[in-house]
Amino acid sequence: MTVEAVLGSNLGLIVAPAGCGKTHLIIDTLNVAMSKPYLVLTHTTAGVAALKQKLKRLGVPHRNYVVTTIDGWALRIATMFSASCNVVATADNPGLFYPELRRNVNSYINSGHIAEIIQSSYSRLLVDEYQDCNVDQHRLICSLSDYLPTIVFGDPMQCIFNFGGPMPPWDTDVQVRFPIISQLNTPWRWINAGSPNLGQWILNSRNLLLQGSSIDLQSCPEYVHWNQLTGNFQTDSRNQNQAQYQLRNNNDASDSLLVIGDQFRAGLRHGFASTARGIDVVEPVDLSDIIRVASDVDNSNGAELVSHILDAISTMMTGVGKASLIQRMTIILAGRNRTPATVIELAVKSVIERGDKSSISNLLCSLEENPDTRVFRRGAFSALKDTVLLSLSDPSKTMRQAAEVIREQRRHQGDRRIPTRAIGSTLLLKGLEADHALILDAGAMNAHNLYVALSRGAKSITVFSNSNIVG
Repeated sequence: MTVEAVLGSNLGLIVAPAGCGKTHLIIDTLNVAMSKPYLVLTHTTAGVAALKQKLKRLGVPHRNYVVTTIDGWALRIATMFSASCNVVATADNPGLFYPELRRNVNSYINSGHIAEIIQSSYSRLLVDEYQDCNVDQHRLICSLSDYLPTIVFGDPMQCIFNFGGPMPPWDTDVQVRFPIISQLNTPWRWINAGSPNLGQWILNSRNLLLQGSSIDLQSCPEYVHWNQLTGNFQTDSRNQNQAQYQLRNNNDASDSLLVIGDQFRAGLRHGFASTARGIDVVEPVDLSDIIRVASDVDNSNGAELVSHILDAISTMMTGVGKASLIQRMTIILAGRNRTPATVIELAVKSVIERGDKSSISNLLCSLEENPDTRVFRRGAFSALKDTVLLSLSDPSKTMRQAAEVIREQRRHQGDRRIPTRAIGSTLLLKGLEADHALILDAGAMNAHNLYVALSRGAKSITVFSNSNIVG
């Protein structure tokens, strides 16, 4: 697929399986200057940040493009033409706000009142990750395509963000509105990693899964290593932990690793990281855990405040020992302790007695510096520390308000938040790649999540499941 083919089409779809050069094709297209910039739309601020970083690194002139999210662009239009796109709901209620925003902006575009503005602002429209568009977003893009040459990039097998509203039927709606121009079929991710046969196996597996068939995890033994689950949680956890250590010990120390765990039970992923040294947790961008503990801090004091903080930290680092700390506090506060209070115990005592942000910050630092603790959720712990420091430096902000500021900062950091060796779910790891992938239970995944998981590893894939036949 060439840039000329993209620029030679006024309306169409490029089917883009994982690792087949979609991002490079988009970047090469944006490097071709037009009289007006391209409008490039995607779904997440992290995705926008990642694409902008690549464009900057490769020297694509900034004047060539405008990159933003679909909802971000719609919000800009609604703000510019507020009387015509009046959105009653507020952003505090995103479940109502964004659907209303999309529908109102779509209606205004359909009216034709800003057709000339759109056409004078952009040369053409490129939409990435189109399989993640819900019906309202799809209709908005369709309306824009009445005024701009439009190419959409997507892969129905990577549609796993399907919880934001009804999705348009791919075969009978998306492909009718945007006829297929081409399907990318060269597994560049794996060719560049020196494992083209693995890339071809993943493409073949994608086709089987797309047709509703199962795949055999023992059909690519050079690169795909299958391990059978025993059904015993302790045994399986031990085997999975050993597998990740073997991957790290048997390959280059600089090789990256993504561990793909249970999509719905974050606690299981956290538990894996807590027992596997060197594996960090990929956090959701909404930082819900941090928002929750920040609200708890705002609304508690004394022993209750300490309890909330220690509960939260215990999900982020090992060795906190909340129960023994609380027990010791009873003795220390009563002045009955025979052994002097430790640095951490003094920090806990200070939070109980003072409850200010400085004492909370001191407790976090004391726990982090303790040689008997180990942080395994570095992203969450860092966000919590930054929240406390922001609230400390700006007393006008509550902890929750500070946490919301930190959350938005993190949203715009993109994939810089991903450590070299990490565990997450397919939802958190989609769009990322690593040298090696470790899937903890392939049998628990549907075909779409299975394909996304398999396509993360560029050099090898290690898979646990009840059976070697999955899908």
